[in-house]
Amino acid sequence: MSKNFDAFLELDAKEYANQYVVIIDKKVVANGKDIVSLLKDVRSKHPGKTPFVAKVPEESTMVL
Repeated sequence: MSKNFDAFLELDAKEYANQYVVIIDKKVVANGKDIVSLLKDVRSKHPGKTPFVAKVPEESTMVL
């Protein structure tokens, strides 16, 4: 797996519940509910980097 995916697995889910997180170099560089504006902002601040983007589910969400 990638280092950014590993960082995502180690996140405190309660802090980012029902939000998108953008991770670059094992650090959360942005989070929020509007993915379009998040990616636009991240791409301008971190040119040339490939962001890892994921949505953190709510605490009550079950993934089977």
